[in-house]
Amino acid sequence: MLNLIKYRRMSRLRLTGSAARRAGLWFAVVAWLANPGALGAQELAASEAAKRAALLAALPADAAKRVFGLAASPSAGPPRSIGSYTKGCIAGAVALPAEGPTWQVMRPARNRAWGHPVLIAAIERLAAAASAAGWPGLLVGDLGQPRGGPMVTGHASHQLGLDADIWFTPVPNRRLSPSERDNMAAASI
Repeated sequence: MLNLIKYRRMSRLRLTGSAARRAGLWFAVVAWLANPGALGAQELAASEAAKRAALLAALPADAAKRVFGLAASPSAGPPRSIGSYTKGCIAGAVALPAEGPTWQVMRPARNRAWGHPVLIAAIERLAAAASAAGWPGLLVGDLGQPRGGPMVTGHASHQLGLDADIWFTPVPNRRLSPSERDNMAAASI
């Protein structure tokens, strides 16, 4: 009975901000204690769904691009591609080294030389085979970000760590500096 009297007194107060949220929670608890069956699972689920929808609607359209673009390192765990090519991510990605005996990674400042270990091994084998066949080496463009996901600029795909851009431009007869690799234009085919 005492709880109901407090509830009635509090309901006449005018509260704003965090005080209103705390009071609202307090009112809900008191109401539930007075009648536990009043707040059913459906009301709670509907309330949570409405809160979730409001929070998601308040996010900027490029929120996922920002979050994935800020990740500087891969997530821990075994390698696993999750989702689809245009709506996905990767766990346990590994980086293709910026330089190898038969390849050079282009645009190193973008930090997009990450992929599934099987992709990284395939690129290394392809570069070695191309070199053995007389090609001077591979220039490797974008793979993916450390955790995959959408990119702030560029590709709609490349989110699972399974895509690679291989340039058709032959490797020059010298090692390019990181600055040259960041600024060299790709040949459009």
